[in-house]
Order: sequence, then structure tokens, then C-alpha cells
Amino acid sequence: METMNRIPRKGNQGVLFRYFSDTPIQGVSVAGTFNSWNPEKYAMTEVSNNRWELEIGIPKGRHLYKIVVNGDRWILDPLNPNVSEDGQNNSAMTVMEDGEVFIRTNEVSERNPGFMYENYQALESPEWIKNAVIYELHIRAFTENGFRGLTEKIGYFKELGINVLWLMPFQEVGQEKRIGTYGDPYAVKDFYSIDSRFGTAEELKFFISEAHRNGIRVIMDWVMNRGSVDHLLTKSHPEFFTRKDNNEVYYEVPNREYFAGLNFDNGEMRSYIIDAMKYWLAGFDFDGFRLDDSDITPHDFLAEIRQELSKVKRSIALISQSYDEFHHIDSCDLTYDGNPRILINAIREGNITQNEFIRIYDSYKYSFPKGALRMSWLEEKEQSRIRDYFGERLTTPAATLLMTMEGIPFLMMGQEFNERTYADWTSLFHEYRLAWEPFDKDMFEHYRFLIHLRTNSPAFWRGELEFIRHSEPNVISYMRRSGDEAYLLLVNLSDRAAYPVFADDDRTREWIGKKQEIIYRTGKEEAREQDRNGGRLLHPYETLIYKVTAG
Repeated sequence: METMNRIPRKGNQGVLFRYFSDTPIQGVSVAGTFNSWNPEKYAMTEVSNNRWELEIGIPKGRHLYKIVVNGDRWILDPLNPNVSEDGQNNSAMTVMEDGEVFIRTNEVSERNPGFMYENYQALESPEWIKNAVIYELHIRAFTENGFRGLTEKIGYFKELGINVLWLMPFQEVGQEKRIGTYGDPYAVKDFYSIDSRFGTAEELKFFISEAHRNGIRVIMDWVMNRGSVDHLLTKSHPEFFTRKDNNEVYYEVPNREYFAGLNFDNGEMRSYIIDAMKYWLAGFDFDGFRLDDSDITPHDFLAEIRQELSKVKRSIALISQSYDEFHHIDSCDLTYDGNPRILINAIREGNITQNEFIRIYDSYKYSFPKGALRMSWLEEKEQSRIRDYFGERLTTPAATLLMTMEGIPFLMMGQEFNERTYADWTSLFHEYRLAWEPFDKDMFEHYRFLIHLRTNSPAFWRGELEFIRHSEPNVISYMRRSGDEAYLLLVNLSDRAAYPVFADDDRTREWIGKKQEIIYRTGKEEAREQDRNGGRLLHPYETLIYKVTAG
């Protein structure tokens, strides 16, 4: 359930935080999305021996945070059981419009939905984003020939089945305080610019038009909240940026000295940003934006962006780099969901079984607004490769879950062939190229089959998901169906053979009595049924997909 009896909770003057220490400490603070992760901004007060408290006003929305002890030890909030699905081990809470604080627990379910699910409906998104498989790339890392090289790769994307490309920033990067040869690609010096090393405006327009001609949408990565510290406007319009007492521009997020933060209190700045986004939308025919670090952007500005950009292109889609339920109400089509990576690893480590997997999955599904679309990921720009995270053999069943469960699947460049060298986005500060060799052909073919199955079968992107419980703790099985179309999937996440025996109940008997045809399996054994005690053989890490029809 969601509860207000936990800490943090609504206090008399805002959100109440508490921390209890077993030993004497010098100080405690709270840092999170509500204060740009600044550990110096909100210090707790010691109210009694080793008991610390803080009350602060926090805007509505889902907030991630950590407790900071003695200025340098960042820890989960021991009093908050909700750990976020961002893969960075943060505590999470949702502050409502009236200041109440809701903490998600695994008791949230279809029968016991959360407040947001019961009371809010997600905004209506364009049909194309519902059927999307999104692929993120950085141009220099992906191809040596810039926009022309991307145009030459359209055949590769079509073969794989990708229908949405997300281009990481390609604008000019600031020089001041730059790290590495090329600097952080998100330290944009001019929102209207193109780094000439990637090509020309005409070459970018041609790439987008060719992508569209081949049924591929293109999304632009937009840097919210900041520009480079030497952004061209820091001199002409310093009031657009956050400034210290000495009038020097700065960015409040720690360890980002090469950025200058945007001043959202300045209406002229907001208009400038929206006009720049319209320039790319109208002039280049981008289909939408991915909004970087939008979890620290004011809600009203996100809603304003949506409203204004929709006047230019009604079918626009906005992806929020956040885990915020409220972003689905009036601004963004997708929020992030890193649960596939987290839950699969939890099974690998023996911390959960299929029953807990289902409970946690449902607790998130029914704590977001009805109809909310989440962008599901195994890898993203700030995380390591999954082959390094939980082993190469598990990457195959993990891909099955990503592509066939609910949510909009997202791939990081190279993920489809188990690329080995990408670490995180800081790789892009330097002379970096994807390593196309060795190329895991089996993994590529696995993704290719699953992507084409998903995009061509409404059951996977429009239909319902129903888990089918059974006897094997490390096997996940579920039905996907839409109208008369139905599929049964069995995915073995363990290193041993499994023989799942399904529960004898009405729901199981409903599909067990129907005709089932194996349309795909990843095991190397002969494709035939092998039973034991009524269970169906699944080899280690194997995927089985059945098409289920009446009769």
C-alpha cells in the first residue's frame, strides 16, 4: 500500500525527514531532485541525542533523494522502504498537491491500487509512440561519417526493426572547464548550433527525411536546466542563469563545474528555450524530444513546453528522464523505468523469486496514472552494459522480458549485439567509437525477432499482460493478448533447466485448453516438448514463445 505513516511525511511546515544515528555524527543533510542534489542546502537539526530532523517545502511530484552523513557519506533513507527504479539506489517519495507524502510499497496491486492510479489518467499520446522501439545513439560513437553515416545506416535500423531513433546532443560543446577532448556532449554552448564535425543542417534534414521515408521517427535529445558555463547567453543575458553572490554563473548540481544552470524564474529565458525547441521541430521535422534531467525541471515549465510545441506538431512525443507520476498528467508521454534491470538482477542474486517479481512489477504499474507509458530499459547512458552487470548468458532472456512485457522498450547503441566497450556517457568525452567486433550475431538475431514480433503484433504494445504462476521460482511466464491474438511466454532466468508446473485454476485452464504453437525458442536443443511431472522443459536461460489460438 501507499502510506502516510512512514517517514518522510507531511509535517507542519512541509515534508518532515528524520534520521537516527547509532553513534555521534557531525551533521546530516538531505539531497535530491528537489534541491538539485545539493548536500549543503538542506541541513538537518539535531533535536535530541543522535536524532536529527528537517522540515522543508517540496513541490509536488516524485522525488529521488539520499541522506548525506558528515558531508560525504550518501546513503538510502533508513526510514523509507521505497528504493527508486533508476538503478542508482536512491530513496523515493511522491509529494501530492496538498503536501501529503506517499511512499510506494509492494502492497500496491490491481486490487489495491495507489492514489495516482485511482485518481489520475495519463495524457493521450500519439499512436506511434505506443508502438515504439527506441534506439539511442551518439553520432560520433556510432559512425565516422556524421549525419551522412547515419543515413547510410538506415538499412541497419530497418533490419533490426527500430522505429524510433534518439539522437544524443549534436550541438557545439563549451570549451571552458571542458573535460576530455570533446567534453560532455550535454554541455551545449548554443542551442541553435550544429557541431560542424557531424555535418551540415542540410545533411541532418536529409537524414531525418530519409528516416521518415523508411518509417523511422527521430527524437532530439534536449538538455534541460543548463547550458555550458561559457554558453553564448551567459554574457548577453546573464539573468537567464543561476548566479552566485559575486554574479558568477554556476550550476547547483555537484561536480558539474562546466555547466551554468538556467534560471526558471525568468520568463524571457523560458520563452527563449521554447523558441529554440520550435526551431528544431519545425525547421528539421524532428518528431519529439527526450528531456534530459527533467526530474529537476519545474512542472509548470514542462507543461508549458508541451502546450507550445503541440501547436507546431500535434503528434509530438516527449520523453522525461524522470520517474515522476505527475509528468504523465499534462506534459510528457514517457517516464523512465529501470525495473527490468533491477528485478532480473535481484532474481540472479537470489533476493527474489517469480512471486516477488510479480508483486514489485504490479506495485509500480498500479502506482502510476492509468494509461501511463513507461520507457523500459536494461541499459541507458549512465549505466554499464548488462553483460558486465549480470553476465552474458542472462542478456538473452533479459532481452525477451524487455521486448515483450509492458512499457516502451529502449535500447542503448550496441546493446543489440552485446557491444563490450561502452562504459557510460563519460566515454563520449573522449575519442570513442563503438566496437563493432566481436559482433554477437545470435544476440542481434534475438533482438531482431523480438522487435519485429512486438511491432507487428498489437498484443505486445496495445494488449493486456497477465502473469501465469507456476512451480519454478526463477521462471517468469505471462500472457500477452489483444482481441483474438494471444501469446504465452516462458522465460528462464536461471542457470539450470526448469520444468514449470502451472497452477490448476480457471485462468490457467482457459489457455491450457487452447491450441498452442511454439513460434520461437532460444534453446539449442531440438524444438520438441519434454515434460517432467507435468512440467514443460525450459533449458537454462531459455525463452519459449507460444502463439495461442482457439480450438
